[in-house]
Amino acid sequence: MHKWWRHSLLELRLLFGNPLFASLPVLYAILFIVIMLQAASGNGPNHNLYSAAYSFHMLGHTMTLGPAMLIGILSIRRDVRRRSFEWNHSLPVSFFTLLSSKYAVSLLYFSLFTLSTSVIFYILSVSQGIAGHIAMVHTMQFAVQYEVSYMVTLALAMLLGASIPNRIVYLIGFCAWMFGTFFMEIYFISELRWMPAHVFHLNQFFLQSNRFEYENWGYGLLSKDIQLSRWFVLAFTFLLLTVCLFLLNSKRPTMLKKAGWLGVLGAVVLTAVAAVPYGTLWAERYAQIDAKLEDPTISYVDDPENIAFYQVSSYDIKLKRLPNDELRVTAKLTIPTSEISGMRQLPLTLNRMFKLERVQLQGIDAPYRRQGERISIRMVGDAKGGDLQAELEYRGKVMDFMAGYSNEEFAAYSVGPEVKLEGHMAWYPLPGHQEVYLKSDNGDFSSKYVYMGWEYGKLRYSDGEMKLVVEGYPQPLYTGMKELERKPGYQRFEDKEIEQNISLYGGQFWKEIHRNDLPITIVTTPYLEKASVSLLRDMKKKYDYFSEWIPEFNSSVEKILYLGQGFDYPQVNHRLILSSNHYTYNFANLPGEWMNSILFGNQGAFHYNFEHPERDVRGKIGSLFWYVYYVEEKGLSDKQLRSAYGNLRSVQQLLFKNGSGEDPQNQIGISMARQVRKALEEGRGNQVKELLVQFYRQGLMLPDTERNPALRPEKPITYKEWQQKWDAMMNVK
Repeated sequence: MHKWWRHSLLELRLLFGNPLFASLPVLYAILFIVIMLQAASGNGPNHNLYSAAYSFHMLGHTMTLGPAMLIGILSIRRDVRRRSFEWNHSLPVSFFTLLSSKYAVSLLYFSLFTLSTSVIFYILSVSQGIAGHIAMVHTMQFAVQYEVSYMVTLALAMLLGASIPNRIVYLIGFCAWMFGTFFMEIYFISELRWMPAHVFHLNQFFLQSNRFEYENWGYGLLSKDIQLSRWFVLAFTFLLLTVCLFLLNSKRPTMLKKAGWLGVLGAVVLTAVAAVPYGTLWAERYAQIDAKLEDPTISYVDDPENIAFYQVSSYDIKLKRLPNDELRVTAKLTIPTSEISGMRQLPLTLNRMFKLERVQLQGIDAPYRRQGERISIRMVGDAKGGDLQAELEYRGKVMDFMAGYSNEEFAAYSVGPEVKLEGHMAWYPLPGHQEVYLKSDNGDFSSKYVYMGWEYGKLRYSDGEMKLVVEGYPQPLYTGMKELERKPGYQRFEDKEIEQNISLYGGQFWKEIHRNDLPITIVTTPYLEKASVSLLRDMKKKYDYFSEWIPEFNSSVEKILYLGQGFDYPQVNHRLILSSNHYTYNFANLPGEWMNSILFGNQGAFHYNFEHPERDVRGKIGSLFWYVYYVEEKGLSDKQLRSAYGNLRSVQQLLFKNGSGEDPQNQIGISMARQVRKALEEGRGNQVKELLVQFYRQGLMLPDTERNPALRPEKPITYKEWQQKWDAMMNVK
């Protein structure tokens, strides 16, 4: 042990005696704290501490792995592999002592990078009001990932130094650094979609498909992946060091050759043992994809089947989560017999993740057939009161792997408090045999990818009543229905006359942000809380402005779920707005996006009349609400609107020239904007608002009835009708 300490002290002096190496941890800490202080000083959603730290680690940690590769090679070549130092092979110091001391000292050196970033991140997080235990969870995740990356990189560098005698090893080490941090992601993971290759990436922060970049649905959801991958990396690191030691010992006479071979063999076995559970995890996930691709009931994207659809008047769902994350669900459906008259079998759709345990019709056990998502129940019993009562009991664990259809690796999951169960995943029975999944048709080649049916408008939902009871979750869940009761581990929701497309969302550490003077609550993550308070303050101004002259909003939004990722764009799910920081390109107007959702809903058919605007100007009338807001409240001219707010719908619909269609110069939009501005300048703003409210009551929600035929259609408003009512309101002769 004395020899080990003496050699470690020598390595310390050699490493810290180099001015460049000694200054790198200090420079790294200074750069990190400057970036973090900039993030802490701002209120923007894209400048929160967590996002700033992660963005820094993506590139900064990659840069430190270069010195790790260099120091690992240098430590071996400096004395052990240099010919002028061959005399030290006769010293009574084993290569194990030399190698282990070099490795430990190098790892200690790079731990300074880990320590500085961890301390800075934790202190600034707590100073910004983040709870200490939450800040510590993220700090430790960053720190452990740093250390694991340094461990495997140093071991790889030392093995290269021991196995390659000449100076070309530096070029090979550089290539290994570049490949392990950049090119592996580009070619193997992104292009070839070899998702298990994540584990070989030297900088886990740099993965483009990495959901850890955001607070929600990251570390908690993939804790099993993290644990298994890190055990494999540690075992692989041990294998690299063992082979390195074996190569060094083979350079001089020794009586431990058999022990060396046994050590290498043991390391190989240990690595294989650690690889089995990690490989099994991914094998199970790819088996999910293969099962869908081989299922004949799943249609192709270009040739979906026509479904037999019927209305369900009410759902009564009880969902219970068990400690092992298994979900047990009881779903009761009330179906008017007029909807299913003449049917000998009742078709339903339920996700294959769930195993059916019992099916009853009118309280009698009913035989059924099932393949994939499709369930066919033989009709039994007599309907009472003109309704058929169907009850299904099922259970299963939800972790639906969907690599290839989007940037999301998982389409649905329920792991502890991390929950994303959306209605289009058919986690409760949907009427008819519907297309939850679709597969691609590559011509002469076998189908390769699985897609979601809702992306192609192939799912339909009935309208009616929904009741839902949720039990067993450690944190509250959020849905678009009205929440009637909440107790620890228990929630009850209910709503009437809604589209029966119900989703559940939940996550660890989520927070609710209220204002006493605003009936809207934001649900967000801790590091987005500071920005959310500012966004809610801005939204309060917009809400008050429109509330003054619009008697009542057509939507019933109560909450905004504002997360780092998960939703492509702000959308309304009944009483809930779903919004992601990741997909927002104009953070300053995010409150405007939310307010627009409160005013007009999703407006799924907003761009359907682009080619013939004279036939329907509902979109332009809706844009006039915001045009009035920016003229009255902000005092902006048309030129200022075009230059500073070009992405706003009030500008795009009214002031910009479209360049195509029947009205390429956008004469209709420009004319409507000029009419309104002139009226406002003449002091007739109240008349303008009164006219807009008339059209608002007539219908400006623009539902997408092509993709969702069950939605109530609105009557188009022609430009001629707008002009007639405008003339009547303004008394134009």
